[in-house]
Amino acid sequence: MKEDAEKLKGFLFRIIDEHKAACRKHPKFCDELLPPGFDFDEEEKRWKKWNDEAEKHYAADLFNEEFYEALNAYQHGDKEHALQELAQCGAVILRM
Repeated sequence: MKEDAEKLKGFLFRIIDEHKAACRKHPKFCDELLPPGFDFDEEEKRWKKWNDEAEKHYAADLFNEEFYEALNAYQHGDKEHALQELAQCGAVILRM
């Protein structure tokens, strides 16, 4: 367990380092979080259904489900839920 904790800690520091580098290289991140006219309801439903019915689960598919849940929540104005789903995206990434 201690080895896993150390790996996690090391990876978290790598994320922070990459974030700092990205902020220096690209000080302007984006104009908006979502492009206008997109509807993420269907994408969220599609990935949930895919993962619910899958016989074998893949990290990429689980990540997509969490990602579209986050975008859908944000699109509907539920920023707290969007943050929770983004944290779940991060959890999937850490498990990967």
